[in-house]
Amino acid sequence: MENQIDNSKEINVKGIILLTALILGGLTAWIATGTFLGVIGGTVAALVFAIIFITALLPNKPHDR
Repeated sequence: MENQIDNSKEINVKGIILLTALILGGLTAWIATGTFLGVIGGTVAALVFAIIFITALLPNKPHDR
């Protein structure tokens, strides 16, 4: 029998990385600046860094099958 992979329980790693970066970036900026504008700037900066991380440092490896 062939080994079947159940794709119904697939984890969206890129989404988790983006969500974690937004939350932690916003919290860090809020603690550092104490303003709402700082929170917005921190989340935008975290989003940019997370996108760079996903595209450059976390490339999709081709499968052997």
